[in-house]
Amino acid sequence: MLRRQWARPYQLVLTALSAAVGFTGVCAGVSLLRTWTLVFLAITSICLGLALSAALTGNSRLAPGAAALSVALYVTLIGTAGLLILVEWVGFVLVGALIVAALPLRGERGYSTEHLCARWKDTLFTLRDARTPTEAVVILRTRQRYLDELERRHPEAFNRWLTTPDADPATILAPRQNSL
Repeated sequence: MLRRQWARPYQLVLTALSAAVGFTGVCAGVSLLRTWTLVFLAITSICLGLALSAALTGNSRLAPGAAALSVALYVTLIGTAGLLILVEWVGFVLVGALIVAALPLRGERGYSTEHLCARWKDTLFTLRDARTPTEAVVILRTRQRYLDELERRHPEAFNRWLTTPDADPATILAPRQNSL
């Protein structure tokens, strides 16, 4: 039997706040935008909806959810445009900040194998100095991301390292080249 799980209070508050802001944006967009702007937004959302639904389904034909996705994009575009009109230049700064904040940070994939091995080894000492269980969990998750990336890059060498008693992954994953 499935038990219904209730959302946390802050999730309900954020959902209600998001709905209110979205509704305000859509109302402002519909009432303040010109007709041609709405037409072009509709065409853009239809094109984006078709492309996204085809990409999500891996199908070049029209996907069944394309219409719903197009409507959702249309409402989002109108709401965003309406909110930008309401808050003027502050909205452009806010949207720019949100775009920059939404960009993926340079993760483990940007590091060299040697650096990942060194960071994994260094976090062992940090883990030993953790004062709270929460702090230890954060460090363990970081160590796990390093290991996941090392395994993704060098699966055979990673499995070989796991079977050796050596604690330093760099000895197998990133052996130093002797320059003679």
